[in-house]
Amino acid sequence: MKTVFTADKNSYGSEFYEICDSLEELKRAIIDHCYHMFEDEDSERVYSDDIFKKACAEGLYVPFVVDLHPDEEIVFNEYDGKSWFKIEKIDKSVLSRTRPIEE
Repeated sequence: MKTVFTADKNSYGSEFYEICDSLEELKRAIIDHCYHMFEDEDSERVYSDDIFKKACAEGLYVPFVVDLHPDEEIVFNEYDGKSWFKIEKIDKSVLSRTRPIEE
């Protein structure tokens, strides 16, 4: 199993299709995505756990940790700017685990 991090995006705007190797990488990807959607591109970007927690608390993003089997992959779906992931099963007997990240 390989542990990766990703998120569902529950708000309108551009889709979120990130698969990260660490929680810190996922936090930065979510913050970057928030800035891209809601802020002026020329504004100074500030990175903090507070911004990440606010984005998750407001329901914009739901972060997950995934213990992914090497024979499986994560694929994303989207509708109207909202996006979510699922695990694409290659071998139906393999069981990858997904759990929300509690902050």
